[in-house]
Amino acid sequence: MPAPPFLGDRPLFLSSTTHLATIGDDIVVLDARTNAYYCLPAAAAAVRVEEAGVAFDDCDLAEQFAQAGLLTDRPPPPNPSPTPLPSQDLGLRTAERVRLGDLALILAAWLTMFVSYHPVAFDRLVRRGRDEGRAQGPSEPTQEVKRLVAAFERVLPWLPFQGVCLYRAFLLRRILLWRGHRARWVFGVHTWPFQAHCWLQIGEVVLDDAADRLASFSPIMEV
Repeated sequence: MPAPPFLGDRPLFLSSTTHLATIGDDIVVLDARTNAYYCLPAAAAAVRVEEAGVAFDDCDLAEQFAQAGLLTDRPPPPNPSPTPLPSQDLGLRTAERVRLGDLALILAAWLTMFVSYHPVAFDRLVRRGRDEGRAQGPSEPTQEVKRLVAAFERVLPWLPFQGVCLYRAFLLRRILLWRGHRARWVFGVHTWPFQAHCWLQIGEVVLDDAADRLASFSPIMEV
């Protein structure tokens, strides 16, 4: 088995903004600094992420990782257990009526998006998300979480600048955090065809999507 590449006398690791998912024989790399994804077909056997560093069977591939700034000589902090793919969802039911307090909360969170989301680069969004949601939450959604998600789904079509899944997940996560609820923000990918997606999850329950639709995704990053 080949040893990890070395910088001087020290091994190399994935940088703190580099995330990797193995999907069959392929590898997908996310560079969170630039929100760029790289799909490496048939590369799964050539790259292994180990405690001692990143091991490459292909020197050219190792050089490409290094030149792209995806490697570092600093060991990463211990990673928590990865989040499993959701096995349940909330059914994406919308509320028949939205409480006035919930509506005010959603609108206030939406207004903050003009300074906390729109002008902010992806890597800063991720860092902010980590800073906001460090506390561990429950293993399943509470009744208040279900009510807030239903209210959010009812109000969302009326909000301008809805954006993509990244926008919706960031906004919903902020709404939940303001009420003291932490949801994991999970990023996933699948190949052939390539697609990247993100969603919110508490335990094994997805809040803002359908569990069946996410079954084809492989998690690559969690915030």
